[in-house]
Amino acid sequence: MVWQGRFGDAPLRVDLLPSGRIFATWSIRGKERRAVVDTVQQLEQRVLFQLMLGAGPSEDALAKAVIAAVQEGSEGLPDPTLSGPTKRKKRPGGARRGPPRSRRRR
Repeated sequence: MVWQGRFGDAPLRVDLLPSGRIFATWSIRGKERRAVVDTVQQLEQRVLFQLMLGAGPSEDALAKAVIAAVQEGSEGLPDPTLSGPTKRKKRPGGARRGPPRSRRRR
């Protein structure tokens, strides 16, 4: 856990995954929300922006504290933006998932 506390009326918890990605959970009106993002900028756009709408400008210092805690905690972890998409192995013989195709289609 990197940071945990209340952001306006919403409880917020921010964690750093071993892969370097940022995991955030918060509750708004009884519904739990979750987000997994790669960068601090994405955290600001997807999570903190939503919470700032409900909390108001008085929580701007708190948003900066969350960002600082994430940046401090991410030191030494891999950068998730540098790892490319995972490569998938092709199946031998062109095998495909699912039921066999109908012979009438041809």
